[in-house]
Amino acid sequence: MSKAVIMLMGTFHMAMDPNKINEHQEQIQSIVHRLKEFKPTKIAVEKSFLIEEELDRKYSEFLNGNLVPAYDEVEQFAFRLASHFDHPKVYPVDEIVDMSSPSLEQVFEWTKEHQRDLFQEIMRVQRNLQTFVNDTDVYSTLQYLNDPQYSRELQRVYMKLSRVGDRQHQIGVSWLTQWHKRDLAMAANIARLANSEDRVLVLVGGDHLHLLERFLKDSGDFELQSVLPFVQKT
Repeated sequence: MSKAVIMLMGTFHMAMDPNKINEHQEQIQSIVHRLKEFKPTKIAVEKSFLIEEELDRKYSEFLNGNLVPAYDEVEQFAFRLASHFDHPKVYPVDEIVDMSSPSLEQVFEWTKEHQRDLFQEIMRVQRNLQTFVNDTDVYSTLQYLNDPQYSRELQRVYMKLSRVGDRQHQIGVSWLTQWHKRDLAMAANIARLANSEDRVLVLVGGDHLHLLERFLKDSGDFELQSVLPFVQKT
């Protein structure tokens, strides 16, 4: 029995950097063109099912030429690619999870106040993460976000966060439980979407890549393909 092929593409939230989107439209169009080589049968995006109706409406407007893509990775990448293949829709696979009990800010505050040595460890890994960062243009950003080494180093931060607190106050584990729940739910949503003959492109924030890849690989049900060849400058 054949397996669905899934390609995870880590993206950045374009609303945070509109100037980059304005300045590098040619690169975005080039990346869309290269992603056509993957020939996706479905495109999944980091949006909640709660806004599926709005997503469908916007995609319909785009197809009818009545929507100029906003500073949004779904509209810039997914809508353009889906329309090329005459897809009827793009599929939201994100999960709404309360990430505030505790919040990540509270985790860091606890660490800074009660576990100074661990806080310094985390800061050192985060400084190392910054050596990967290259936000020169769209290609550069996508390359480092999808670099497996960057993903592994980011996972080191999360694993260090698991040590935040003590046996009576599992502060870090509590936050990571929320994070894992969200990514596991996304992986489940992707798995439900992917039939055996499908080629599914998944657009998500780069910080979700490690767990999504792990969950999907561990299922043994899918063939995962790297997006790096499609986002590297030629």
